Amino acid sequence: MKEFLKDGIKKIGLDISDEKIDNLMEYLKLLIEYNSHTNLTAIRDEEGIIEKHFLDSLLIMKYMRITEGKAIDIGTGAGFPGMVLAICNPQIKFTLIDSVGKKINFLKQVIEKLGLSNVEAINVRAEEFINEKNRETYDIGLCRGVSKLNIILEYVIPFLKVNGRFLPQKMEGTNEEKDGENALKVLNSKIEKIYIDELPYIKDKRVIIDIIKLNKTNKKYPRANGVPSKKPL
Repeated sequence: MKEFLKDGIKKIGLDISDEKIDNLMEYLKLLIEYNSHTNLTAIRDEEGIIEKHFLDSLLIMKYMRITEGKAIDIGTGAGFPGMVLAICNPQIKFTLIDSVGKKINFLKQVIEKLGLSNVEAINVRAEEFINEKNRETYDIGLCRGVSKLNIILEYVIPFLKVNGRFLPQKMEGTNEEKDGENALKVLNSKIEKIYIDELPYIKDKRVIIDIIKLNKTNKKYPRANGVPSKKPL
């Protein structure tokens, strides 16, 4: 499986050290073991997890454009893309948040087992986590497959610095960027570029939207729990 992962990493155009690949393999082992008794992912075969979770997450690394700073992954689940990117970018500080306790408990085990000092996992909702101390302090925002763009923008953008970037990943054909136009305007952000990439073996397409924050966000955002999904911007 290690060679399958290494070959996939080369196919998507990245160069990652053997030490980091070994850590990814240990993460895979922990995930499969934990998933045998606690449901974290519906994908259970090793090749499927490597390609549809690990390599899928690593596609984002190609567009991050920072070598240090802070990143936040909202709705991280079992750590995708945040934990994968944290393992491969030890110089960037990652905050992984999710409202599901069992997923955060798993990630804390991964952090401990791998001795990761650049990542924290917190069981909390984004609208409960944001405060005066962490608002507009992150360089990169991440969110993979959680909610529609016009909803998730409201949760992520308030955490970003001015000129910070949000890199949501979507399946091809959702065209969510059009529905997000008003939210982008309200949150003082814009789409800089849209990248179309693909998984190396099964060739499924992935859309990565490069969004830049242009100005400060009104402190009334994000609104209270449930409001963004019921009344999207």
